[in-house]
Amino acid sequence: MSSLKTEAIILKGFKYGDSSKIITLFSHDIGKFTAIVKGVRNSKSKNSGVFENMNLVNVLFNKKDNRDLQIISNADCISSFPKVKENFEKLMVAYKLLELTSKMMYEYDVSKEVFTLLKSVMINLDLADSNFEILYILYQIKFAFMQGINPINDNSRNFLQDNFVLNDKDMITSKRLYLDDKLNKKIAEILVTEIQDFKNIILEKEIFNKIQNTYDFHFMINSGKYGFSKNKQIIDELNKDNNFM
Repeated sequence: MSSLKTEAIILKGFKYGDSSKIITLFSHDIGKFTAIVKGVRNSKSKNSGVFENMNLVNVLFNKKDNRDLQIISNADCISSFPKVKENFEKLMVAYKLLELTSKMMYEYDVSKEVFTLLKSVMINLDLADSNFEILYILYQIKFAFMQGINPINDNSRNFLQDNFVLNDKDMITSKRLYLDDKLNKKIAEILVTEIQDFKNIILEKEIFNKIQNTYDFHFMINSGKYGFSKNKQIIDELNKDNNFM
C-alpha cells in the first residue's frame, strides 16, 4: 500500500448507499481507476461538490493493488469548468471527451501525455466562445496518435496495416479505412496544431463530418470497446446550425 497524490479528471460517477459515491477518474500518475468516496454526499462533508463529473481535482488515497475500488481520503477541486457546465453546446462536447477517454483507456494504463491533452482541451473549452466541436476533433486526432492508432497515411504509427498497436497489445483487423489525400493532409495539419490555437483550424462542413465519422468508426472497429457517442444525435442537431464553421 502506498500513499498517492495525483491530479485527476472525474469521468463519471454514481450514488452509492446513503451518502457515498463511486467515481471513475483519469489521473496523471496512475491512469484510469475507480474509487469510492465515503460520506461525500453529506451536506456537511468538506468534499461536498468536489467530486462532480468532469471536475479537475487533486486526490489523495492509499493505493492497494488488490482492491477493485480505491478509497479516496481527501481531495481539492482545482477547476469545476463552470463555463462548460452552464453552456449546453460546451457540455455536450465535454461529455463526448469524457466518454471517449473512459471507453478507450484501460484501468491503470498510465498515459501522462493523454491526461495533459485532456486537461488542456477542457481548459480551452471552458474559455472558448465558439468552435467547440473543433476541440473534440482535435482531441480525437491527437488521442489516436498518442495511443499509436493513427489512421492517416504516414510512415509512423500507420493504422492502415494489418497489425497495429493499441495500449501495448498487438491487434489485428481485417477492416481498413482508406482516406483520400485531401483528408490525410487536413488531419496532418490538425495533428500539429497546438490546443490553444484551435480557432485557426478551418474546416468545410463536408470535411468536418468526414473526419469526425472516420474517427468515430476508427475507434469503434479497432478497440471493441468504443461505440458512437450517446450524445451524437444531439450534437448532430446542433451542428445543423453550422455556427462552428
